[in-house]
Amino acid sequence: MTRRRLEFVMKHIQKSRSKAGDARSIVFFIVDDTQCKKERTTKRMEGLDNHFSHSDGKTIWSHCVVTAHVVSENNSFTWDFRPYFREPYCQKEGISFKSKNVLAMELINSYPVRDDEQVYVLVDSWYTSKKLIETCCQKGFHLIGGLRTNRKIYPAGVGIKISDFASTYLESTDLRPVTVDGHTYKIYTYEGNLSDTEYAKVLLSWENKFDSSKTPFCLLCTDSSLNHVTILSYYNVRWNIMPISA
Repeated sequence: MTRRRLEFVMKHIQKSRSKAGDARSIVFFIVDDTQCKKERTTKRMEGLDNHFSHSDGKTIWSHCVVTAHVVSENNSFTWDFRPYFREPYCQKEGISFKSKNVLAMELINSYPVRDDEQVYVLVDSWYTSKKLIETCCQKGFHLIGGLRTNRKIYPAGVGIKISDFASTYLESTDLRPVTVDGHTYKIYTYEGNLSDTEYAKVLLSWENKFDSSKTPFCLLCTDSSLNHVTILSYYNVRWNIMPISA
């Protein structure tokens, strides 16, 4: 059933592309995880465990699922999913443990490579790892992902955490204003190596105004040809992926 559904998704996207007459289409492949919350009284259902929910800000009794979503040619489709089980549960049940990043890479590898598509994988900072970036690169995909501020960049060849660089060395004159979808941001762009990635474009952004005491929102993009507005606009497509409900 899943195979036939994914075939339908691909055929629908290709049909839309042929009508539009695009030679090379942009495809967004979005990966995220979500929790399907259950009442504490639910005990007999398999796979339930305590998982941290970012939206709730606490650990909840739930199923956890890593999901993928495809957006292209004004189409938005659920692609596939993988259940995530914590390591103690896997040991108890005698099954192989797979981290969320491994499950995300499985989903990325499940999307077929086509010469008439450029795929951008969109993820939050939980998934922006060296191995996932390499998985995208091997398939010819680009990654746009959130980036934690404890990651190191190398301005002038000297390694420094993004948070330390932003609070110590940046001034308002180093940033440029960018407006995307009605929101204004002050952006600083770094292009170069990271501690675990050989060259990428990193955006440090503050909404409305620069404040060195506040942590910037950071994005990593492996496609250095994209400008600020395009990177931010592409990343906003990530909100097409919706959490599942109980």
